[in-house]
Amino acid sequence: MKELWLQQLTNIINNNIDFIKILKINKKNSKQFLYRQKNIFFNVKIPIIFTKKIEKTNYKDPILLQFIFNKKELIIHKKYNNNPLNEKFIIPGMIHKYKNRILILITGICAVHCRYCFRKNTKQINSIKMCHWNQIINYIKKNSEINEIIFSGGDPLILNDKKIDFFINDIKTISHLKVLRIHTRIVSILPERITINLLKIFSKCNFHIVIVTHINHYNEISEELFNKISLLRKIGLTILNQSVLLKNINDHDKILIKLSNTLFSIGIIPYYLHLLDKVQGSKHFHVSENKAKKIMKKISSSLSGFLVPRLVKDIYGKKSKNFII
Repeated sequence: MKELWLQQLTNIINNNIDFIKILKINKKNSKQFLYRQKNIFFNVKIPIIFTKKIEKTNYKDPILLQFIFNKKELIIHKKYNNNPLNEKFIIPGMIHKYKNRILILITGICAVHCRYCFRKNTKQINSIKMCHWNQIINYIKKNSEINEIIFSGGDPLILNDKKIDFFINDIKTISHLKVLRIHTRIVSILPERITINLLKIFSKCNFHIVIVTHINHYNEISEELFNKISLLRKIGLTILNQSVLLKNINDHDKILIKLSNTLFSIGIIPYYLHLLDKVQGSKHFHVSENKAKKIMKKISSSLSGFLVPRLVKDIYGKKSKNFII
């Protein structure tokens, strides 16, 4: 019998028509969304259980707008492109952008498709091949300056426990590695992914594990998530959160203040607030840097310093993030 999170993962909505029906959005308000042709690389995808966090009939719901296909995605804009971060792979699946850490795309699959994803228009990233994984391990062993590994994707935690255990067992034998960072959204989408077995795998590690969740709005946070975060913290994991600043979703100081307070109340530290990566088809989510600075000024005057995320943006071709505030 499948674990609960795997059952939830297979019960999904993969088109706008069903999305609109299940949320009972009327014909007039759904005109901006209705588009029958699937995006070749990036179709709609959201687990049905997660749609329960979306307010029915509300076509402006901040969770809905992150995942439903909008006709504006089809408009081409000159300053937007298909590879806004100019990602370059030294070995297939591996990016060495920063001196002390490498990022590994161990899978290309996610539990949900965020419509603003900077990889939305790229060719499907497959799970990493063993021949490339072995090359990556050898590369890490030869570069003692590398002390941190970042598992990304896709979503690393969409892999089953056996595969995650395999990857972790391979890297934990490398003495100069001190930190494993895992970027994931499935923890907030399907909290049941944090299984007893996964907790055992994490607890056996001889280096520090940092989980970076991706939560943009306080409505995404649930009691189930709080319970799972508590379990992760009990075994010594650090939990951070990164958000993306999105027009009509979280581009208001009151929303972000409540998000930071709610995150902290369940044991997650606000980490980054990203300006939108300019991927083609995402301009309708754009918030200007000037507006972002004004929002941050209000946030900073209302929250303790440790609850204020750093406002950052990635610049095409640059090797490091640009810290705005």
